[in-house]
Amino acid sequence: MQNFRDNMSIPPKILVIAIERINSADPYNNGLLLRNLFINYPKENIAQIYSSGDNGDGGFFGHYYRLSQKDRRFGRFFYKYKNDVHSEEIQLEQPIGKGIKQRIKTMIANLFINTGIHEIIFKVKISKEMQSWIYDFNPDIIFAQGYNLSFSLLPILVKKKFNSKLAFFATDDWPRYLYNGKLGENQILSFWARIKAVNLSKELIKLSDIPIAFGQPMAKEYEKRYKKHFTIITHSDNPQRFDLCQPKRLNTSDVFSIVTIGTFTCYRWPLLLDLNEACTKLNDEGIKVKINILSSAIEFEGLQRLKEAKYIEIYPDPGNDDLPCFLKGADLLFLPEGFEENFVKSIRLSISTKAHLFMFCQKPILVYAHQNTGIANYAIGSGWAKVITERSPIKLMEVIKDQINNNETAADDALNAYNFALRAHNNKETSQLFQQLLSGATSSN
Repeated sequence: MQNFRDNMSIPPKILVIAIERINSADPYNNGLLLRNLFINYPKENIAQIYSSGDNGDGGFFGHYYRLSQKDRRFGRFFYKYKNDVHSEEIQLEQPIGKGIKQRIKTMIANLFINTGIHEIIFKVKISKEMQSWIYDFNPDIIFAQGYNLSFSLLPILVKKKFNSKLAFFATDDWPRYLYNGKLGENQILSFWARIKAVNLSKELIKLSDIPIAFGQPMAKEYEKRYKKHFTIITHSDNPQRFDLCQPKRLNTSDVFSIVTIGTFTCYRWPLLLDLNEACTKLNDEGIKVKINILSSAIEFEGLQRLKEAKYIEIYPDPGNDDLPCFLKGADLLFLPEGFEENFVKSIRLSISTKAHLFMFCQKPILVYAHQNTGIANYAIGSGWAKVITERSPIKLMEVIKDQINNNETAADDALNAYNFALRAHNNKETSQLFQQLLSGATSSN
């Protein structure tokens, strides 16, 4: 791939404003996405303002600024009690307190976070320290992703203050679901934050000079909703790292091995029990099938239930470098998404970050998701996976049996997915397109 420096004499300076730090290496989806997009970009020309997610490594970008108490209204009070809330992300895992007093404090803290009230009370601002740091970096383009009130407002403040170009890129439709009370938040308490979220998302996108959508469904919906053209950028990866890795099989050769990966919340882990039920029926018929889960994040109740499932084995996340080897060692890759109505509405424009990884592994893929999810529509429309759009262990059993009995068809399905990934998710083309958008925005001045 031609280096970005070869395309233009002075690469624009990019200021990324995103909740979690983009580390030099971690398994988080947004980190993987941005590292691939900026893979050949000069690191000294990228900076980030962030609030959490620092793993202590040197970082992928050249410059970093972490929000502190000076960057928030009543910031000293907020950071004094920040250990009780653990994170500023939209959704949090509630820690288990040591006593009743601690549990009450934690419950109250999470209530304030999940409803967005803390973002209104402790409103983000540009401190003198932040202003000086931004002046020193002197960005040409602000790259914003939103996802909460603070990180929707901050790019707006910075653009107005420094008159930089603004790129907007979100990987799901947070303007539609943030603080809407449909994902477990108290709807009455989140009402104020919901209004703020809608207004800020509209202003952020209105001010954007480089609107980017995460897939065709989002581009179509956003162009209609916000009256702007959105360029499509999706998750991507280097096909060679999949082609060159050696398969690591988790089961013996006489067992049909199903592998799934990811974070399993209350919307996803029950679907693995459906799969276990299907595998139970197959094993009862004398067909040996097992399920292997590679994950570092499973909801507590789900973890207990999955451990009890007869045909499920749980393994730790092997990390981004080794993951392709385990995926290539599978006979079938399983991608469960969700069927619960409110959850489905929140992800109808989203594309699973696992999809392109599965495609590159040249193994058949089975998507198990509601027909209105983004991933189901993507798989059906592009033909890179078998898709089941209703919760049914019986249908799961039938599709798995068909995969076992029809090796040639399964091989064709896997090859179709791989060829599609080469066209749609190759990071050579994706990063080139992305960097051309940035250079085009600055060269048009």
